[in-house]
Amino acid sequence: MIIRYLFWFVIATVSFSQAGLATTSLDRDQQRKLFIKAQRLAHNPNSSAFKILMEQLEGYPLKPYVELKTLSKFPFMANKTRIGDFLDKYEASPLDRPLRKKWLIYLGKQNQPELFLHFYRDMGDAALDCKYAEILLKKNSFNAEALAMTENLWVVGKSQPNDCDLLFKQWQKAGKRTSQLVWKRMSLAADGGDHSLIPYLKTLLPKEQQYLAELWLKVRRSPSYVSRSSNFPAKYPIKETEILVYGLKRLISNDRDLALRSWEKLTSQFTFSNEQHKQISHRFAIFLALANHDEAEVWLEKAINYEPDAELLRWHLAHELRKHNWQQVLDIIDFVPAEVADENVFQYWKARAYEKVGAKKIADEGLRKLAKQRHYYGFLASGKLSEVATLNDNPLLIAKNDIDELARLPSAQRALEFRQLGRNLSARREWYFLQSQLTQPQKVIAAVLASQQNWHDQAIFGFSNSGYLDDLSRRFPMPFDSQLQSNAKKNNIDVAWAYAIIRRESSFMPDAASHAGALGLMQLMPGTARYLTKKKVEKNSLFNPNRNVELGTQYMRYLMDKMDNNRVLVTASYNAGWRKVQQWQPETGNMPLDLWIETIPYKETRNYVKAVLAYQQIYSQHLGGSENLFKELANMEIQPKS
Repeated sequence: MIIRYLFWFVIATVSFSQAGLATTSLDRDQQRKLFIKAQRLAHNPNSSAFKILMEQLEGYPLKPYVELKTLSKFPFMANKTRIGDFLDKYEASPLDRPLRKKWLIYLGKQNQPELFLHFYRDMGDAALDCKYAEILLKKNSFNAEALAMTENLWVVGKSQPNDCDLLFKQWQKAGKRTSQLVWKRMSLAADGGDHSLIPYLKTLLPKEQQYLAELWLKVRRSPSYVSRSSNFPAKYPIKETEILVYGLKRLISNDRDLALRSWEKLTSQFTFSNEQHKQISHRFAIFLALANHDEAEVWLEKAINYEPDAELLRWHLAHELRKHNWQQVLDIIDFVPAEVADENVFQYWKARAYEKVGAKKIADEGLRKLAKQRHYYGFLASGKLSEVATLNDNPLLIAKNDIDELARLPSAQRALEFRQLGRNLSARREWYFLQSQLTQPQKVIAAVLASQQNWHDQAIFGFSNSGYLDDLSRRFPMPFDSQLQSNAKKNNIDVAWAYAIIRRESSFMPDAASHAGALGLMQLMPGTARYLTKKKVEKNSLFNPNRNVELGTQYMRYLMDKMDNNRVLVTASYNAGWRKVQQWQPETGNMPLDLWIETIPYKETRNYVKAVLAYQQIYSQHLGGSENLFKELANMEIQPKS
């Protein structure tokens, strides 16, 4: 044992001696390799090898992450001072949450209430929130903060962790769990929450009200249940009308006529509040307009009388556009509040309506005003006027010293180091934290820094958040150029269009992943990739830019073949699916393209198409083109479905 001890002592002495020299000579690449090694040894912080590595990492931006790993492994009272110092130093940063959570869990188990209260922060963790409120109530059963917090934790539409059970029992014993709160929670569980919670909540209602829980479940399973008024005995009409409104709002989305008949019958039997009338009117108006229903006009007028919000007014406009009621279009726009009427959509259609009623001079004045702006409607206006599209490109000139100063901030250094290591999620977390610490002018500088680092997605988001939108080369970058050029040529599609699709889909984030499962630059679904290749495609391969662009452009070609080479229909199909887009084509007769886009039923797809078409114009000019692509679009018509 003595020989082994001496052996390790010698190694440690030599290594520390070498490390003392290395800290002045190690370059960043060497430190990155040492950082990875140190993270692997972080669970054994007393080892000589680990201590040597930590000395060699002195001054390295990511060294705190090694400390985090060690402290998270050993969140014990013996480390209280080190943990406290670490949390103070890195509070609210990405280094804070993982350690603070483990530390609070430990303090709770060790029955350390005062320390728990000292270190507690709201992190959106229900179990920890419950523990905090529980401690406060033990100190003072009338603590207003704890009672309000407990109510907010209980009145949710889902089950809470078992850690909250004791708190909820204390709260209940204090007489705070009322039938009104039970009803409120049941409503949340039924309307968009976890409906499996309803049977439990039923037992908490007074016996004479328990039938309401059954009504919630039946209406949630089948909204058409509201069409039979005999199902609602009106014993508690105020509560029953809440269920009825929920059911009717769902029913109108899939059976318009039944919803209309049901509402007419129910209003003769129940008294609905003004707010409920408003909700029904708004919902019915939108869905009837979506379906171009005969009753749409009546309901649009009714809803606008309650409260004319922008979405409702936009659909009223779209409804009249479909019918080519151009004077009515002008009347609607005149009715729109001034702050809404200035939006580009209303200004464009005001000009188009004047054109249709023969007031060409006024129409051209409106179009010329719009054509000076860089957006979908501005490009449409310039296309209508056969003018060159205006980009208003004004690149930023930021002093190098300002960029360097921001790059020296610890969170910026950590973010950029994670980028170098290919740890993109950790990099983004640090970058988001950095943004929260910056002034508005600094956010612009951060966007420029991200662009210089070829971190295109964060440059794009940064300019958007800062409000500076005229630096087009940085907001519309062109990475992966060789892949896009070759694959666009191979599939006979416009490279500017491919760039526009990527810009909208992922903002050039190679590891982008949507909730629906779409992956990579062009947000391909694995099933789509499998269909195109006729074989299994590994999900991870879709994060490879080369592979993703290859399959994404192939998919664009596939859609072009499906949609008769109409890039507008293909753009919509890329977002919503080609079968759905075919359903949206006119039944009979051609429809002007601008009108067709304006009446796309899905808001997401409608905005997607507008954005991609505008981005394509910008990229086309970036790539050296001088043509206004909207000259063709301004006069294009969508043909009926074949």
